[in-house]
Amino acid sequence: MEPRLWKTERMNAMFYMKHKGKKLFIEEGNVFNACPLCGRETAVDLQAVLSDGEGDLYGTQVYCHECSERRAKERKAQEAAP
Repeated sequence: MEPRLWKTERMNAMFYMKHKGKKLFIEEGNVFNACPLCGRETAVDLQAVLSDGEGDLYGTQVYCHECSERRAKERKAQEAAP
């Protein structure tokens, strides 16, 4: 019996979590976050979040699209205020 390709690919995975003794591989498309403002669950691209070298998994907050836009508008209004 030939080994399945997905098992070979997963054996090369460097990061995973363990839950009840099972490995949960961290892969593109299976990382999620709760928006710190509204609680909405959104998919997160860890590569994009951590690519600047300043992010970390414990101190980084990822906002949903709507809350991110609202925060940007609030910041812009604060900067424009005298």
